[in-house]
Amino acid sequence: MKHILSVLLAVAMVLSLCAPALAEAPEASVLEAPPAKEGETVVEFWCIMWETWNQDWLKTQAYNFNSREDRPFYVNLQLIDGTTWNERMAAARASDDAPDILCADYASVANYYRMGYTLDLKEMIPQSAWDDLLDSAKDFITVGGAYAAYPWMMEPAVVMYYDKNAFTEVGLDPESPPTTWEELVEYAKQLTTADRFGMDIDTTYNMWSWTYTSNGGYMLTDDWSSANINSQGMKDFAALYRNIRSGEFASQTALKEQNLGVYAVLEGRSAISFSGSWGIGAINTDYPEKIDQIGVAAAPTQYGSPFHSTSGGWSFAVDSHAKHPQEAADFIYYMLGSSVENVADFFVAANFAKFTTRKSVAEYLKANTDAGKDERIQIIQSDIMPHVVAEPAYPWEITQNVNNMLDTIAIDGVEIDQAIADTEALINQYIKDNDLAGQNPRAAK
Repeated sequence: MKHILSVLLAVAMVLSLCAPALAEAPEASVLEAPPAKEGETVVEFWCIMWETWNQDWLKTQAYNFNSREDRPFYVNLQLIDGTTWNERMAAARASDDAPDILCADYASVANYYRMGYTLDLKEMIPQSAWDDLLDSAKDFITVGGAYAAYPWMMEPAVVMYYDKNAFTEVGLDPESPPTTWEELVEYAKQLTTADRFGMDIDTTYNMWSWTYTSNGGYMLTDDWSSANINSQGMKDFAALYRNIRSGEFASQTALKEQNLGVYAVLEGRSAISFSGSWGIGAINTDYPEKIDQIGVAAAPTQYGSPFHSTSGGWSFAVDSHAKHPQEAADFIYYMLGSSVENVADFFVAANFAKFTTRKSVAEYLKANTDAGKDERIQIIQSDIMPHVVAEPAYPWEITQNVNNMLDTIAIDGVEIDQAIADTEALINQYIKDNDLAGQNPRAAK
């Protein structure tokens, strides 16, 4: 089992390192904290090195804690290049020198816990911090009956971005974007001109969300014993996807950057596109003059029911071999679970492109920061965040098989029922070859 979970963990980390938020970051500014005192308890805290503002926020947490005259222990923060993270952690565990606190993406939380790498924090962090979590966020770190980490932030992978000016040009209400598949196709056709496609869609990473929503669940059964793709919802989505990929009203050009389809709208190549919540940052940073021109909404569904976007994001866990486990949990609580203002500062620094896991922080941001004035942020918070789901924990090959299936239907003309049957056979063989049955790390055991 550990071999299988090791493979899954490696795949999950590779996918996480592909996300735009993990682009190579410049060196953050340095905060000089008082050194640890002789004989003082030192909590080792390792985290991947992200953007400068992100590093600064983490350094500020350690600095403020260590600068307290009554500090109960000292926190030694180390920011580590993401490309060396797996190697550093493997070496540290092999030498029984793992950090007390480590960062974990949501695709890895369950794997870490099932492999015995991390502890259950349920009784180590005050109940008030758990009660304050959004239900969707709590789901991301729950493994059986354990809370395997404390969630930091979430980044829904699918937000619909659209050009309000383009809507107005063709007589569509810019405040009423499409909510159903039928409307999406109808609007896209109306929005298509000689110089602009009506829409485009990310054909790789966004598919997690579209297929989950349409299928009513992941592509494997809960116990990972067989494929779970032979549903009417999946068949209907395959037909929609075939229509989208026809080229009549949707661009077939690869997107400018992975999962940043918002650029297609910003640059006028498409009137509607889909990208992660980080698209807000792309608008604010690269096209600030278009902030009021680009609308956001939840992605359409077949009949207008809630869309379930998968969400990436990060959490903090306590290593099972931590030398100071309770102190580590106490610092996680200090950093993420106690002060509302302290956590809110992170999302302000993120330019609100990432979203809080805590109800009280969301309320504070709305009432006390520019997030309350930004309709886009509030739409994502109210219409998308309550329905997010975790990225699948199974190997990427499962997702690739489903993506290939959709392409054989849309591009090669294979009949939907036949393509699904062929893909079921491929997935079931993969499950058998890799002994996946019963290995879902998120399943209650």
